[in-house]
Amino acid sequence: MSVRSAQAQAAIIARTTGTPARTPAAKEEVRKEPAKPGSGKGSTGGAAAGKSAGSSKGAGAQGLQNQDGMESGGAVGAQAGGGAGSLDKREAQGQGRGRFDMLQGESTNSKPVPQGPAREQPAPAAPELPRERKAAEDREHSNAARQALEGRAKLQAALAQRIQAGMQDVLGRLTKFIKSPGRLGVVNLTLVLSESAITYELWKEPSSVPARRERMALTLGFSPAADNATLLQELMNIVHQAFVDYQASRPGKETRAQYEEVLKAYDKANVLPIVPGHDTGPMLAELAGLKMTAPESFSRSLLVDPLLLAVGLNPDEGSDTQIMVAGLNVAQLGTLVAHMRRLNPRLTNKQVRQILLNASTDLKTMGRKLMGNMEVEQVQHMARQLLKLQAVEQLYV
Repeated sequence: MSVRSAQAQAAIIARTTGTPARTPAAKEEVRKEPAKPGSGKGSTGGAAAGKSAGSSKGAGAQGLQNQDGMESGGAVGAQAGGGAGSLDKREAQGQGRGRFDMLQGESTNSKPVPQGPAREQPAPAAPELPRERKAAEDREHSNAARQALEGRAKLQAALAQRIQAGMQDVLGRLTKFIKSPGRLGVVNLTLVLSESAITYELWKEPSSVPARRERMALTLGFSPAADNATLLQELMNIVHQAFVDYQASRPGKETRAQYEEVLKAYDKANVLPIVPGHDTGPMLAELAGLKMTAPESFSRSLLVDPLLLAVGLNPDEGSDTQIMVAGLNVAQLGTLVAHMRRLNPRLTNKQVRQILLNASTDLKTMGRKLMGNMEVEQVQHMARQLLKLQAVEQLYV
C-alpha cells in the first residue's frame, strides 16, 4: 500500500471516528526518529509505511471503541504536533459543547440567550397572595356594607311613602262618607295601618320565594344563610323606626292634623267611627310559628284616636279618654252602637263611648272586662235610662 493511500485511509477513519489524521510533516518526523535501543534493524520506507498504516488502523480501532470520548481523540492529535490536529480538537470541543447545549435546550450554533423575566421565580408573589386575598375580601365586605346602607335607605323611604299613602287613603274614605253619613250614626272602618300589617307586606314574598328572601337578606346586611327569625326581627326594627320617623316628620304631622279635623267633623255630626285597634292578620301567626314575641304597639293601628271607638285585644287596653272595647269585633260593635242610637236618638258620640266604658268595667274590682251578652244588655238598658233622664230634663227646662 502506498503512502498516499494510507494517508487517505487515515483521513477517512479520522473523519469517521473523530481521531485526527497525521499530516505529512508528522510522517517525516516519524521516519527521521532514531531507532530505540533494543529494537531490531533500522526502519525502512516500507516498514515505516507499514508502521504508519498499523498506527492508523490502531487509531481507527481506538476511535471505534471510544465513540463517546471525542475529547481524547483530539488530545492524541495534539500530541502528534500537527496543525490539523489542533483544528480537529477545536471542532471536537465545539461538537461536545454543542451536544451539552442541546441537552440544556439551547441551539449549537446560537449564543446563550439570557434568562428573561418569565423564567424568574415569582418568590415575592407567594407572600402577597394572602394580602391580596384579604384586600379583595375587605373590598367585597365594604361594597356589601355600602349596598346594605343604600338598601336600608331606600327601604325606609319606601316605608315612609307607604305609611303616607295609607293615611291619605283613610282620609279620602272618611271625607267622602261624611258628605252623606246616613241615619245610623255609625261608620265601620276596617282598615288597619300598623307596623305588623306593613311588616307582613314586606315579608310575605320573601318567606316563600328563595330569590326574594336572598335579596332581602342582602338588603338588611345579613348573609342569605341567616335564619328567618333574625331577618324578621331586623325587618320589624326597621318598620318600627319608619313609623316613629313618619310621625315626627312634617308630612306625618300635617296628615295627622287633617285626620283629626275629619274626626271632629264626624263628632259634630254625631256619627261615631269604629276602627280595629290592632292588626289580627297573618303576621301574628307568623311570629307564633317562629316562637317570637312582639309588644302590643307592634300590631296597634295608627288610626286609633280618642274621637273614635276602637276594638281592643284585651280588656285592659285603652284609658278613660281612649275607649277601647274587647270581646266584640268591628261589625258587632257597630251594630250595637246603631241599636243604641235607635233606642236613644239623642245620644252623642261622647255619651256612647262613656256607656260602653261603664258597661265593660267591673264595679267591684274596677277592672275592665270583656263585652259579652250580659254587658250588651246592660248597654241597652243604660241607653234607655239615659233617654228617660233626657226627657225629664227636657220637661223641666
